Amino acid sequence: MSDSRDTLLYDATPIFKVGGSERGELGRDAVDLAIEEDIGGLRRLSLRLTAVGPQPQGRDEQLLYLDGAVLDFGSELEVALGPERSTVFKGQVSAIELVMTQGEAPEVRVLAEDKMMALRMTHRFETYENVSDADLLQQIAGRHGLTAQADVDGPTYKTVQQWNQSDLAFLRERAARLHADLWLEDGKLRMAARDRRNGNQLTLIQGGDLLDVEIRADLAHQRSTVKVGGFDETGADAIDEEAGASAVAAEAGAGRHGPAVLGQALKDFDSYRVREMPFADAEATALARGEMLRRARRFVSVRGVTTGSPKLTVGSALKLERVGALFEGEGYHVTRVAHRFDLSHGFRTHFEAERAWIGRAP
Repeated sequence: MSDSRDTLLYDATPIFKVGGSERGELGRDAVDLAIEEDIGGLRRLSLRLTAVGPQPQGRDEQLLYLDGAVLDFGSELEVALGPERSTVFKGQVSAIELVMTQGEAPEVRVLAEDKMMALRMTHRFETYENVSDADLLQQIAGRHGLTAQADVDGPTYKTVQQWNQSDLAFLRERAARLHADLWLEDGKLRMAARDRRNGNQLTLIQGGDLLDVEIRADLAHQRSTVKVGGFDETGADAIDEEAGASAVAAEAGAGRHGPAVLGQALKDFDSYRVREMPFADAEATALARGEMLRRARRFVSVRGVTTGSPKLTVGSALKLERVGALFEGEGYHVTRVAHRFDLSHGFRTHFEAERAWIGRAP
């Protein structure tokens, strides 16, 4: 991923900017920092600061960071990490907390979220007509002053309802139906099918950049077929659509995907989607395919810790090495990332990833 010789001596302390201006005292007093994101979007920051320290000349000692002089509600906070000081967070402060424990230095904890916070806090009752999921993304992004880009397949729906849902929850639900990722990038709200996200391509080597790793191949949630039923309101006929192993076979390549291993090791099992009620064949087909992909791509799951890397983001495509024939190779899609800094370990990146297949021959 990175040449450890280049990063051996760099200062891992985060660089903080507030309102565009660098604030060195935040780096000085930072005890613990976590910046997290998953496939549903909304990047979140949690920062612990020592709340005692140097005071301006002539000023009586008091707790730091509670007077609004450095940080306040709504303050624009930017954080850079790594040897290249790459920006890993831009957002606004949403919470400030004081923690005082006997025998320990007081701490101030700061929480912040990126611009998707506005989507999380906006609830609507709305009916959309003759729209695709790309249209929905475009309309909601525009209401928040954001541009939008969608790269997903799916039908045009006659009617879609947003019933007292936040804009974020609503878009997450729409993305989940297609098994697509939702995220914010450079002020652009994006939704893309997993195989079209085009994230960073990184290689992690166990014993090198990959410090800790847990990998599991699990049949518990695998299914041979996903079936979706409904009623075609136009043709006045029953809907009966399904998606099988062919939905995921292409990305498995020469590997053995979950549905295939399920049938070989146990037997074929089906899943039925009954809570959704599609009103057209195209809707049912999209639902069945999205659910099949969601299950199949969770066949192999990874939880790991690397040396800190801002380049490791949700959507990154990973290749793992020195992890055994079953799990070796490419094809891992990062679904969750937490960039962490503390005084014990410096900068490290925790991640979760998924893959639809295993590599060992039967």
